[in-house]
Amino acid sequence: MKKKIVVYFMAILILASFHSAEAQQGKVYRVGLIFLTWEGFFPTQVKGFREALQELQYIEGQNFSFIQIKGQTYDEVRSAAKAYSDQKFDVVVTTGGAETAIARELFNTVPIVFMPMSYPVESGFVKSLAHPGTNITGITYFRDVGLDGKRLEILKEVVPSTQRVILLFDGRRSKENPTSSISVEAIRKIAAFLAIKLIEKPVQSVAEAEQVVSFIPGKPTAGVFIICVPLFRDLKKTASLAIEKKFPLIACSQRQVAEGALLNFGPDMSLIGRRGAWYVDRILKGERAENLPVENPLKFEMVINLKTAEAIGIKIPPEVLQRADKVIR
Repeated sequence: MKKKIVVYFMAILILASFHSAEAQQGKVYRVGLIFLTWEGFFPTQVKGFREALQELQYIEGQNFSFIQIKGQTYDEVRSAAKAYSDQKFDVVVTTGGAETAIARELFNTVPIVFMPMSYPVESGFVKSLAHPGTNITGITYFRDVGLDGKRLEILKEVVPSTQRVILLFDGRRSKENPTSSISVEAIRKIAAFLAIKLIEKPVQSVAEAEQVVSFIPGKPTAGVFIICVPLFRDLKKTASLAIEKKFPLIACSQRQVAEGALLNFGPDMSLIGRRGAWYVDRILKGERAENLPVENPLKFEMVINLKTAEAIGIKIPPEVLQRADKVIR
């Protein structure tokens, strides 16, 4: 009988030691990241996100498990996400509005952090910026419609003679495209204020966008403006056509400016990723997504390609160059 009691207490001690070791090791948090990618491209904000998580002492393989859910098309992304839909995540992070829509569809009980997306209130993802009221929160792509207004304003500063702008936007009607119609309506008002005539061209693909630009007669008073969505991820050929036509092309990223677009003005995506890590940290420490206010970007960058400016016969005003964060010569 005494032997049985001793064995019993030894078993308790062994189990207690296992639990103690587990407590010391701490929980391994599972974070899913949903994003669109393709050859030669990886979202800039993801790098900032991972760096900031390391600084917050989330070490992959120790207290943190990072699952990448990705694809080159939204169908691939959705298929990859479905494969994980029955698994438990502590947080799901997304890199855009379409990815957030997929996350909401498949992980509607999990906290979701977007970094970034446009118009989260108007698109129905959160109830308000101050009080999201849903399982979704994060960082917006811009403070308000003013970002696109600023991009048009810069175009007008660079080319004061601009009278009309070919507006290229994603014309597909789908849940992967929740914000284009909102952006178009906002830009119409801004263009009217700047006395710019918009020539609206909804397109279904980059190839169609290239065709639109190639058939527009070249005029020195025109420009090409892109509403930034993943459809326009590859603008290299479009930029080349715009140079041939002597059109200033306002693009969506530093990479696209390096590939031949005239300029871009947008948020610092690396910093957005770092703020995304802050949200994840707060949620893993017990705060609820519905109570974490949606943030606006803190820093914006302007990039100008002087080689393109020379090729299309534009002289960038010195005051604009002085404001640029990066100039490609």
